[in-house]
Amino acid sequence: MTSHKGKSNSSLTVTADKIEPLSSYVKRHKKHIEYQVIEKLIESVGRQLQHLERENMGIASFNIDDITVFHTDADAANDAIHFAITNEDKIHDINDDNYLVITAPYPKEYTATATATATAKNKGFHSPEFNEFIKAKTVPYNIHFKSGYYSFGLLCLYCYVSRADAAAASEKDLNDILAPIIDTKIYWFLKQVLQENPNARRYICV
Repeated sequence: MTSHKGKSNSSLTVTADKIEPLSSYVKRHKKHIEYQVIEKLIESVGRQLQHLERENMGIASFNIDDITVFHTDADAANDAIHFAITNEDKIHDINDDNYLVITAPYPKEYTATATATATAKNKGFHSPEFNEFIKAKTVPYNIHFKSGYYSFGLLCLYCYVSRADAAAASEKDLNDILAPIIDTKIYWFLKQVLQENPNARRYICV
């Protein structure tokens, strides 16, 4: 994931029965993906973000297909699923003030949001500060490194709680949206990453 941007050279070989973008996996689960799968998604992405942060790098915003699904036993009833961030174009350096430094404009496909029409396959999930970046249309641009926490929280909301509410999360009361899953681990995770203040966000799911 950090092959040409990391401070050290490393490689990883993955063997899987099936590999697909997250949007394809979500499409097959029309209501929502299973609780244990969303836990696995949060755990996997969290480890990768932690690794990036140790290298002083991070991600400002997620599109759904920035994440790839790996099936290691696709034909079995208990198919083992793994997730990985596979779009290294989204990786930016973190400066000394804890801001990601965006040095090039994002393609339009990355700035489309979850409110886009159903034909927009690679939906984007943006923090309030990332929406300001889209409006500004200027680079270089500095954005808080926890912008990606909020973005990933909206992605999880879309996959697990409500496709419609993920698109309108900024306009609706978060407590109302999360009421169906109150007091679960996923509930508390989303409450922590979907804080308006970036400094208050915590990526914890226990």
